[in-house]
Amino acid sequence: MRKLITKKNIYLLLFVSVVMVSILPEYAHAQAIDEMAARATEHANNAFGYILNSFCFIVGGSLLAAGILSLYQKHRNNNAGTSMSYIAGAFLCGGFLIGFPFVVRTASFTFWDATTVVTGEQHKMQFDQ
Repeated sequence: MRKLITKKNIYLLLFVSVVMVSILPEYAHAQAIDEMAARATEHANNAFGYILNSFCFIVGGSLLAAGILSLYQKHRNNNAGTSMSYIAGAFLCGGFLIGFPFVVRTASFTFWDATTVVTGEQHKMQFDQ
């Protein structure tokens, strides 16, 4: 069985730690860890949002196109085997998926954004007797 803690491995670990501290001075202290975690979380949330938008637009557009093509086929041949409920379902699901990113953005701005709806300065009312 091989030893893990050898002089060579200890020297290598010390060398790598000295190099890392000298190369990354802004991240070499403990106060930067929360900033790094916040940035990583922000990047992950943005990536999830982009993936969700892409999925909704691609699948929703495909469903709308399939609904249009199915409606055209049904118009040309009424016995084609496609019912109107499938066509209506494709239109409804496609429209929902196309509109979903807009609804999510509106809801997030409404509930979690720091912007206010009321404009103008708030004044304190005073009553004199």
